[in-house]
Amino acid sequence: MDDLREILKKVSELMAGREVTTVEEIKRNAYRAVLSHFLSRHVDRARMEHLVSEVVESLCEVPASINSLHYSEELKVEGVTFRHIHTCKPTEENLENAYSEYLVSKKLIDSIEVMREVTDVFFKGYEIDDGLIRVYSKGKYKYGVFYSLIDDVGEDLEIHERVAASFGGEYVVVVPTENELTRFLRFFSRYSERVKKAGFKVWVVNVEERTIDPFIGYPKDFLLLKGFKNPRVATQINSLWRVQVEEID
Repeated sequence: MDDLREILKKVSELMAGREVTTVEEIKRNAYRAVLSHFLSRHVDRARMEHLVSEVVESLCEVPASINSLHYSEELKVEGVTFRHIHTCKPTEENLENAYSEYLVSKKLIDSIEVMREVTDVFFKGYEIDDGLIRVYSKGKYKYGVFYSLIDDVGEDLEIHERVAASFGGEYVVVVPTENELTRFLRFFSRYSERVKKAGFKVWVVNVEERTIDPFIGYPKDFLLLKGFKNPRVATQINSLWRVQVEEID
């Protein structure tokens, strides 16, 4: 219960000021909060999913902690189910913001299983330990993979730095491609040096093509390079950025 209380506290911090939301947004923030709480400690997948379900239940049904937000009311609009706090009468702006977060969150939720499958193929021949951080091991090599979205990685950068510092191997954050390249350029501009200094990697999965490429950082097991669709992407991005740096905000 102590773990759940702390996770609920973190989720409520992430969603502070949000009067209207969706279950999809709550789940996405629950994954982030679980990582923030446990960092590199092992949490098996069943427990992780159970904690996420408890977060959803607490925020939407029966609060499990005084630290928990409570979206007790339900509103369906054009096939999307929104949740809102009891004292809120949702405005058009509330719903537009919640819908935007719904689309972002649904993208992650719909992509996670494919990203797992893609990294399983990429790490073919490695032993797999499924959990909050999916661990791939073979001989002297060990990789811990967490699945997220590029904008969330930026917001949670300090957490990922702490995970990288405590994980006994190479830590990789895998994200899906985005419709807007600007999101990646902005991330590289703001955070690439911190990512490199922390020693973790950011790789990108094309969910439709089921391919993976490096964005920042390469694996120490060079035999894995052949698994990237374009192994030189990270080097090319870094070189181009040094030649022409643009302000992207």
